[in-house]
Amino acid sequence: MSKLVLSGDLGHFRVEMLVRILESIRINAEVSFEGPDKGQIYFVQGKIVGANTATDQGVNALSGIAGLKTGTFSVRLSEDPNRHPDLLQFPDNQAIFRHLHAQAGLSRPAPVPVPQLNKAATPAPAGAPDRASSTRIPAVPAAGVPRAPGPRAPGSGAGPSSRVPELTDKGRIALRSIQTNYALRGVQVEADTWRILGKVDGTSTLYQIGESVNILGDRLMSVIEELQQQGYLRFSTFDPSTEHLKQTKFRIGEYMIAKGIITEVQLEAALRRQAELARKGRYMWLGEILVEMNYARPSQVQEAMAMQKRMQG
Repeated sequence: MSKLVLSGDLGHFRVEMLVRILESIRINAEVSFEGPDKGQIYFVQGKIVGANTATDQGVNALSGIAGLKTGTFSVRLSEDPNRHPDLLQFPDNQAIFRHLHAQAGLSRPAPVPVPQLNKAATPAPAGAPDRASSTRIPAVPAAGVPRAPGPRAPGSGAGPSSRVPELTDKGRIALRSIQTNYALRGVQVEADTWRILGKVDGTSTLYQIGESVNILGDRLMSVIEELQQQGYLRFSTFDPSTEHLKQTKFRIGEYMIAKGIITEVQLEAALRRQAELARKGRYMWLGEILVEMNYARPSQVQEAMAMQKRMQG
């Protein structure tokens, strides 16, 4: 039997995240999935070359496997992985998943550009219309971390890189699984996401973490956004740059971005959903929509409501 090198629970790892891990270590492997549905994905040098389920092969099989959210997976070394022509036509795994998202009508929105830390925030033009309810903070980067206005040195007193992240329960479980597999089987994961996650201790700033693994700037913020969106880390305290919220009308959307619960992209999607429902005569509060779209937990919305009451009181 081929050597087992990695295993885990799909409740803690998305299939797409697992693919990124295997891609980073350029492995020849067969990944088996067990649970309500069964299937296999085959890799050559970290690139997906084949997929099987009980009823499909190739792209169609991979589409079904990619949607799995429960069950377990096991990764075994494979000298001769199965190959399917429709997957071999793609240049890389990213192109494969772009195709799957497009097929499912789930094309991802373009990433929000991360502002440069050495430039002052650009003020809004005079007379610009104000957003109705729950508008976003004007100067929030893609990772949902507010920045302070004015030029600042990297890693200094305020700004995105000065925030202190902490692991969520999901992040701790995922990291422990990776560390256990390394200890038992000697498999070292070098992907940016796991190098960053392994340095999160609840006291180090983003700048200190990025500097320790030599991942800084836009590359760092992109990794932080991905880890935050997947629920592996969070920002539990306000940055001083968000103190202006106390002097202005409290907005749920701004608060939840500042807390690191949602990102700008998610807020925009929720607001579009709110407007679409309103046009159909169905009126929903933003907090309800965030829960409905699985962007926030009910407890997080309740926390935001409690803060709104305290600040308006």
